[in-house]
Amino acid sequence: MNSRMQGIFSSKKGVSPLIATVLLIAFAVALGSVVMNWGLNLNIGKSADMCRNVEIKLRNIDMSEVCFGGFGPRGYVNFIIDNTGTIDINGLAVWIVGEKGTMLFDLDNILIGKGSLYDKKDKEVIYDFSAFGNIKQVQFIPKVRSGQSTEICPKNAIKADKIGACS
Repeated sequence: MNSRMQGIFSSKKGVSPLIATVLLIAFAVALGSVVMNWGLNLNIGKSADMCRNVEIKLRNIDMSEVCFGGFGPRGYVNFIIDNTGTIDINGLAVWIVGEKGTMLFDLDNILIGKGSLYDKKDKEVIYDFSAFGNIKQVQFIPKVRSGQSTEICPKNAIKADKIGACS
């Protein structure tokens, strides 16, 4: 039996092709991930050109970037956006992250001119506290119009982490 075991381990014909296969697969995966990461960082396309000049900032409202009011399904969110870019903004997507889920509110057909403020204090951005829980984060994604189409600019989005109650 001992000589039989030595015969199995001394025959190394299957080890070298197995190692070569594993190395080829590892190399292919590494090369694929490098190419995919490189491709993701390319800014090719119309929306990147339109969004290149978009820049927004949040103004503070009573020591917070975003304030909320109301309760239950009649909650709302107020904020002030400053368009510091060199192009007009034609819409905002407001993505609200709560303890129980997320909600997206679209503000279409608004115009925030370059260098101007957008003061949202009319309780239009509705938030359901009973369905989504307390607000943890609010993200603003600008939109710009190009002819008849609207381009969304997710790379130019800003997040509000300082959230307080409206006074």
